[in-house]
Amino acid sequence: MTSASDPPGVLSRLLLVLLTTAAATLLGPVGDAQAQELSAADENLIVNVKLAGLWEMPAGMWAQERGKSKRTREVGRTLMIDHGRLDTATHAIADRFGIALPDEPSDQQSAWLGEMKAARDDSEFDRIFATRLRYAHGVLFPVIAQVRAGTRNDVVRDYATTANQAVLRHMTLLESTGVVDQSLLPEAPVPQSNTANAAMDVGYGDFGLGLLLAVVLGGGLFFGLRTLRGKNIRTRDRAAAAEPDPVPSAPGESNV
Repeated sequence: MTSASDPPGVLSRLLLVLLTTAAATLLGPVGDAQAQELSAADENLIVNVKLAGLWEMPAGMWAQERGKSKRTREVGRTLMIDHGRLDTATHAIADRFGIALPDEPSDQQSAWLGEMKAARDDSEFDRIFATRLRYAHGVLFPVIAQVRAGTRNDVVRDYATTANQAVLRHMTLLESTGVVDQSLLPEAPVPQSNTANAAMDVGYGDFGLGLLLAVVLGGGLFFGLRTLRGKNIRTRDRAAAAEPDPVPSAPGESNV
């Protein structure tokens, strides 16, 4: 309790603290409420990263067992560890936002695992492992980049940043095996139009047209002023030539 001897303002500060605490209890943290909002793209990314882990972790484990080259075995181990960590982060963010995650790989991913199992020898396994995983990472990479660039959620942005770095590292590692079939990789999308260059073309065209008009108008103005000046000089010369000579004064008279 406060007394009459308490410093001035103590009661007011105590009341402010109580009101602030009550408001926070009733309203909850505003920032966290905003963080709960996820877009469809945000959720799609989280589900796709989970799907990636469902087949890439087994593939990484098989690569350590069947990989013919040392590099394939090393890459398999790194992918398995990284996707294990990503899987932990994926479950944490899915639990926070109430997202249902798949527990089995897609039909396509299962077919890729089947190809690895059916490889005739370790050399063929290496090629299938490196090529299929490199293809899958190439498909997922732009999805992560788009979410990282456009999400409004801070938690998803951090998650996408981590996933983006992991996928880029994995693509580089898979390429380092030297057995990726480049002809089977996803092609870069063809741009519909080069908006930046089109804008530059229009800008330079407008600038050139404006410069040409300025030259023409400036030249015409200069020619007109010069012609007018010459005409004024000729008019003054004719007026001076037509002016009569002064009349001679008579003896003893003045012209003034």
